[in-house]
Parts: sequence; C-alpha cells; structure tokens
Amino acid sequence: MLLKAKAKISHNKVTFIQGNLNERWQVSDNYFNLITCNLTLEHIQNLDAIFKQATQKLKKDGLFFICELHPFKQYTGSKARFETENGTQELEVYTHHITEYIYFAKKYNLQLINNLNEWFDSKAKNEIPRLISFVFKKSV
Repeated sequence: MLLKAKAKISHNKVTFIQGNLNERWQVSDNYFNLITCNLTLEHIQNLDAIFKQATQKLKKDGLFFICELHPFKQYTGSKARFETENGTQELEVYTHHITEYIYFAKKYNLQLINNLNEWFDSKAKNEIPRLISFVFKKSV
C-alpha cells in the first residue's frame, strides 16, 4: 500500500514511513503536522498506546485524523477480510467503541475539532453506517 500511496503523491513535504504501530514510532517527538489512521485501528488492541504516540509525535496544532469501520458495523459481525486463491481470509480485529476514541483523545489532551462523522454505503441513512471518522487537534 505504501508503494501505491507513493505513486499517487510525490511532494517534498509528504513522507511515507513503514512501521509497526504497536512499537515505538521511529520519528522525533513534535515531528508531524498530520497523522492519519484509515482502517487500521480495528487491528490494534491497545488504543491507549496509539493515542499516546500520536500526541507525542504531533506538533502543536497538529491533526490526528481517524477513519475506521464503524463499531455498529462490527456489532453485526462485519470485519476486515480479503480474497485469496485459497478463499476468504479474515483478519484479527478488535471492536473499539466510540467512547474509547473520545476517552483516549481526552486523556492525551487532544480536542475533537469537528463533529464525529458517520459514512454510509448509500444515501439512505436508515442503515448502519459503514465508517466513522474523527479529527483531533493537539493544542498543547
């Protein structure tokens, strides 16, 4: 996926780094203006460590954008999977409730700067939302 991202974006202010989010992030503190997590945190058991690292690595006024599979979708049994030549492969996932995201953001003094957003597969909003997103800001 990094190769695909690099092929789409080539700018001297954009850096792609491969790493393990469960380990210490190998960049200096106060390094990033923006950290994004897209469909990754459902595979991380310990959100506390992620929010702690994100807070340390963000510059003042830096943004932490999160977009994940909506927990309501997970309650119905939906989870990440992909097709292989041997059939469907399901990945290990963890359900993180909306309150967890808010709790850890608050714990590390990250402010929600927009309303949380819910994304639906269709225009009809009487279904379970597919994704949920947040934008948090480091203000101290």
